[in-house]
Amino acid sequence: MKKLAFTIALTFLTSSTFAATAQSNRSNFDIRVPVKNWLKKLNDGFRVGIAQGSLETNLRIRDTGLDNSNNEGSNTKIQLHLGHEEIRTKNFGHSIYATYQDVSIDNNIYDADLRNMRIAANATYGLTPQAYVYGGLNYGKWFGSGVIEDNIDAGIGHQLGIGVKLHKKINLEAEYLTLINEGRYQKRNLDLTARGILIKLNTPFSFNI
Repeated sequence: MKKLAFTIALTFLTSSTFAATAQSNRSNFDIRVPVKNWLKKLNDGFRVGIAQGSLETNLRIRDTGLDNSNNEGSNTKIQLHLGHEEIRTKNFGHSIYATYQDVSIDNNIYDADLRNMRIAANATYGLTPQAYVYGGLNYGKWFGSGVIEDNIDAGIGHQLGIGVKLHKKINLEAEYLTLINEGRYQKRNLDLTARGILIKLNTPFSFNI
């Protein structure tokens, strides 16, 4: 009888200890910890930046018996971009950026400040610890002018660039950008292409929780 009572007491004590430990573990769990650890791994690659440059735009209007092109220059008033990159020396990496670009275009078809919003994804390759090259595709759309915004669809373009790490806090890049969009206006086909060189400055950006 004493042996049975001792066994029951030992079982109850073990169960109580296990339950208390489990409760303690649950109460000590903080969802922010794994999120912080994940962001810490990514933080080194977050970048925010600005750019300036000029684009040569070509608006081509096509219809039966009509094929007319109009070339105009434009200036980038401001470009802001935010993204993440991983650059490896003597190896391939990647970068992805969301970009807002405000440009000024003036011709006889549309006269307005236009905005281009796009996502760009690149493959990167580190030539040295300080220099790298990159290239990839972008997907973007024009906004601002009624004729352009309402009748030109989002399109896929591309970019190619070279970068230099001037400082651990500053990357300088020269990028050749091509934006390609198509659409229709008054039953005519429209092709809008913009090409040019941008000078970009990027700096690290960190999330803190």
